[in-house]
Amino acid sequence: MTWILVLGVLTVAWVSSYLWLNAETVSGIEVQNPAGEVGTALVVDHPGRGSFHARVVSGFVEGLVAGGWRVETITASGQAPTDLSGHDLLVLGSPTYWFAPSWPIRRYLDRLGDLAGQVTVTIITGMGAGERSAFLMQRKVQEANGELVSGLLFYRLRPNDDENYVNPEQNQALAVKLATQAARKLAAAGRPGSRSTKIERDVLE
Repeated sequence: MTWILVLGVLTVAWVSSYLWLNAETVSGIEVQNPAGEVGTALVVDHPGRGSFHARVVSGFVEGLVAGGWRVETITASGQAPTDLSGHDLLVLGSPTYWFAPSWPIRRYLDRLGDLAGQVTVTIITGMGAGERSAFLMQRKVQEANGELVSGLLFYRLRPNDDENYVNPEQNQALAVKLATQAARKLAAAGRPGSRSTKIERDVLE
């Protein structure tokens, strides 16, 4: 009887944790570099409960802004826009929970429906096992007819540079730096043309 009680308590704790981590965070749209002329990016992500994912996404946004882009950011909730007609780039971000992207970002993608070739970048973060989460996110974008130009994956604990091991704090800082560099590269690719310039696939690789 005792083991049944323990199992029940553990199950309730797991479900509560799962629901807490996947609860929508509602925010309004924040605009950075409103006068940006290279292109307009919409960044939609589930910030999670820690600071690491938010820092990585902020690093990516910083790179776009430095490259002359107008960037609109909002959390993945019912408030996030589904009309992408005024955006040259869609950026979708999420932490990894139980080897998968968060439910809020997946529900947002479902609400978007057919992406109709929308240029898209995905940003997945994880403690140390994010490959499946990144794959699921990328597949979901492609199944929605999105033009996936890159799927970025960064780790909190697992080395982000296998050739140069650093401590966890430095590893997280490296992830932010790499996210910024990736965005700068994308921004540079979009700079030569107008807002309608197509960003080539794999430009970030």
